[in-house]
Amino acid sequence: MKSTRPRVELIPIFENNYVFVLIDDEHKMAVAVDPGHSSKVIEYLAANNLQLAAILLTHHHQDHIGGVRTLLERYPAPVFAPMKNKSQINQAENWVQEGDQFSIGPFDFSVMELPGHTLGHVAFWCKSHKWLFSGDVLFGLGCGRLFEGTYEQMYQSLQRIKNLPAETLVYCTHEYTELNLQFCKMLSTLDDSPITGDNEDLELYANELRNRREIGLPSVPLKLSIETKVNPFLLARSVAQFTYLRDLRNMQ
Repeated sequence: MKSTRPRVELIPIFENNYVFVLIDDEHKMAVAVDPGHSSKVIEYLAANNLQLAAILLTHHHQDHIGGVRTLLERYPAPVFAPMKNKSQINQAENWVQEGDQFSIGPFDFSVMELPGHTLGHVAFWCKSHKWLFSGDVLFGLGCGRLFEGTYEQMYQSLQRIKNLPAETLVYCTHEYTELNLQFCKMLSTLDDSPITGDNEDLELYANELRNRREIGLPSVPLKLSIETKVNPFLLARSVAQFTYLRDLRNMQ
C-alpha cells in the first residue's frame, strides 16, 4: 500500500538544479520550491494528478524563478517570495521576511532570512518534518558564492543553519557535492587547513556519495548531522576562517 505521508520529490532541471515539489497525496496537492523552469514540473504534476497549491521562492536568481510565470498560467497559485526582492520578482503577491509563519495543507513554514549569497535570500523551515529549503546558502560539503552579501553575513547565515536540529534534512538547490568533495580532499592536505573534522568521517561521506551517484541518486537532501562534521564552511570557527575558505574555493 502506497504511503500517503507528505513527501518531497526532486525534479532535476538545467545542468545541476533541483526543483522541490512537496506532495500531499491524500489531498492531491503540491507546493513547488524554486521552479527555475516549468516544463518538467508541469509534466510531473499532470502525471500524478496533483494540483499546485503554492510556489515558494528563496531568492531572485533566474535559475530559481524562471518557471514561475508559465506555472501560474496553468495553476493560479499564490507565490511566496522574499520581501527584500520585491524589485526583482514580479510574480509574487505574498512577501515574506524573518519570523513569518504560514501553512499550506500539511506543510508549516517559518521564514529565515539568510543573507550572503544574495541580500534578500530566505530559507523555508518546515519544523514538523524537519525540512529546510535552503536555496543557495548551504550545499553538500560547500556553500553558495557571495554575489551581494558580505562574508560576515554568510558566516552568520551558516551558523543559523548549523544550530537547527541535528535531524534536519537540507534541501539545497544544486547538485555540487561531488565538486565540493574534491575541494575538501585538497583542503585536508594543507598544513594550515581550518578543517577540524575527522578524515574518517569524510571518507565515509565520500563512499556513500559515490554509491548514490553511481546508481543515479541525488546527494540531496543533505543530513545536517553529517554536514556539521565534514562541511568545511560549517566547521569554520570564525569569519576569518570562513573568508579564507570561501576565497580559496572561489579559485577552484
